[in-house]
Amino acid sequence: MGLLSRVFGSRPDESSVTHAVGDAVAALTGVSSHSLTYHHQQYGGGSLHGVVDVADSPTFLAVLRTAVATLADVLGDDVDRVTFYLSGRTPDGEPVLPGDLGTSQPPLGRELRARLAP
Repeated sequence: MGLLSRVFGSRPDESSVTHAVGDAVAALTGVSSHSLTYHHQQYGGGSLHGVVDVADSPTFLAVLRTAVATLADVLGDDVDRVTFYLSGRTPDGEPVLPGDLGTSQPPLGRELRARLAP
């Protein structure tokens, strides 16, 4: 996906992107619930917002990897311009942020793909 697809509106709708990411994240071991929402941005890739209830920090790291991989499948290289406004919440109520795992806050997909590559 690129500039022409954004100009001519051939990007997948926000709802289908939200569901794809939500389904992938919900399938992870250690994720008990989530509230995720994806939004397109006019001149950018988009933004992913939400909170994911996770067992621990490593599970939140798996959430980030899964979200990036799913968005790459759906959006192609546009994932590099997606801003991730995600946080995790552990069972004791403690927040886990991407910045806690060594990324900028909020990170872009480009950074997450580079840092979280297997």
